[in-house]
Amino acid sequence: MNLFGWHITFRMPKGYDKSIHFCAIALMIFGTIMITSTSVGSTIESDTIVVRTLLRQVVFMIASYIVMIVVANNIRKLASSTFLTVVGVSIIVMLIACLFFPETNGSYAWIRLSLPGVGSFTLQPSEFIKVFMIVIMAYTVDHSKKLERDPRVRFWDIVKIPFAYYAIAAFIILFLQNDSGSFLVLTIICAVCFLIPSNRKLQKMQHYAVIALAVGGVLVCFLTMTDTGLKILSSISFLPQHALKRFLIADNPWLDPTDAGYQLINALYAFATGGIGGLGLGKSIQKMLYLPEAQTDYILPIIVEELGITGFIIILALYALLIWRLFAHAFKVNKEHGDFCRIIYVGTIVYLSVHFFLNVGGVSGLIPLTGVPLLFISSGSSSLLSVCVAIGICQGLIAQEKRLKLQKQKNPF
Repeated sequence: MNLFGWHITFRMPKGYDKSIHFCAIALMIFGTIMITSTSVGSTIESDTIVVRTLLRQVVFMIASYIVMIVVANNIRKLASSTFLTVVGVSIIVMLIACLFFPETNGSYAWIRLSLPGVGSFTLQPSEFIKVFMIVIMAYTVDHSKKLERDPRVRFWDIVKIPFAYYAIAAFIILFLQNDSGSFLVLTIICAVCFLIPSNRKLQKMQHYAVIALAVGGVLVCFLTMTDTGLKILSSISFLPQHALKRFLIADNPWLDPTDAGYQLINALYAFATGGIGGLGLGKSIQKMLYLPEAQTDYILPIIVEELGITGFIIILALYALLIWRLFAHAFKVNKEHGDFCRIIYVGTIVYLSVHFFLNVGGVSGLIPLTGVPLLFISSGSSSLLSVCVAIGICQGLIAQEKRLKLQKQKNPF
């Protein structure tokens, strides 16, 4: 069936990666089960919250899965500059629209909507811009490859479009929405994607970017993980107090156990209680209003409390298999569109890995909490939809690569 030029089907394209498909479905189902279990802690507010949460998550999961399939079957749409422009401008408009909705925990990052039968839910456009930046960078680099030998084409001519999108989105997210976590993820994704292309006109700036990333990484570790670094941060007058608290609480949550350190302390209690096998599905104590963000940022401590370290190992294994398969495809892409596919695959790997590292590190106190969700697992329609779009794009490219390979084998000349 075709709808507005889109091929609508409910089957993955031939040649898709079954391991990636399995991991995505398994993580979504696992997340739905744990989000529903976590909602039991809110039954004191509503006796129907568990049923409503389950229905809402099932709707989100099915809708995101369908979008993943549709995207995988319409991968050629990504080659349209008009389509990408419409998508990019729409996301920027949504980022601005967030400013007209009430703030949550000091951040203006969400659009609040309500649908009959589903109830109220939120959209976080900053999740969409992460995937969009992967695609627009891949598209721009792929189209600039044929101009690599043209002396009139310079570095800025290649990067100006993705840089403009990044600069606008980063300014809105960091300074207007006050969402430092999304800004950090977006910046890391763009930086790594910039390092992938083999275009000679980019090589000089790529060397500078590697140095900047290395120096920045060392500096961040020094400032956040050493006593001297924390003292330096404390002396910076223009650093917002809520941001400074996150650094200090990650170092010692008992500095403010009733306020800033409250959630992290209860998360640590959950981790300590879980053991190897956990207390059992649905039997968490900390979700009983001790962790207000249990369905979103702090869902991992509830998982470990109920399912033990075994639950975390299941998530880690599924993530590891998913990322390993994407890496495998990134290393054997067709030379004709090598940079395009490689940026998409590696960008998706970075998207998954950075979210995982920041969420797990934040809720365990290893690093300051950034408010970044655990993809596939944490409650949130935007993050689930975005990661399914990213996986759908990868699956579409994998299937396309396999079709091209088969054609060449049948007709080598």
